[in-house]
Amino acid sequence: MKKGTHAIIWSFLIIFVVSCSIVHAADDSEEQVSTVTLTIHPSCQLGIVNQDVTATLVKDSNSETAFDAGYVEFEPDKPTLIVDSNKAWKLTAKSSGFTGPYSKQSGDLYLKDTGANTAGGFSEYKALSTSEQEIASYNKGVSGESHPCQYKVLLDWEKDIPGTYEATITYTLSTSGA
Repeated sequence: MKKGTHAIIWSFLIIFVVSCSIVHAADDSEEQVSTVTLTIHPSCQLGIVNQDVTATLVKDSNSETAFDAGYVEFEPDKPTLIVDSNKAWKLTAKSSGFTGPYSKQSGDLYLKDTGANTAGGFSEYKALSTSEQEIASYNKGVSGESHPCQYKVLLDWEKDIPGTYEATITYTLSTSGA
């Protein structure tokens, strides 16, 4: 081969090797990954609107009518409970029992829940006790579920002497199930 042909072949070979390096360099890539992990635990929130309710029986037909009926009914939708939960839940209530001039029975305090998913017979008036009683539940999560409640207190001409009677009701919302 001639010297000029060698030079041309070597030139083409060098250009080919350099071109291959450039082509392979353009094909080079690298990947990294990122993993997003979110762990959500059971969560619930209980809101209460108009939590403190009061009724006053004054010396007139209002008082007489209530005693003759054997009870006084408080205003409807007071309190209203608001339930938020991200899984199955239950709502319970219990009474502290009454304080007052005489030992009024805790069972004289009745509760009615006119909201959705009521339980334990509380869609109608039912006596509260000093132990937790399930008043509502549902098998999945809810958002802003309203539970308008109403109280009723039994009255007795012979036992309910003048004075102020007070009971504290504790509502507890908890998640349940798997």
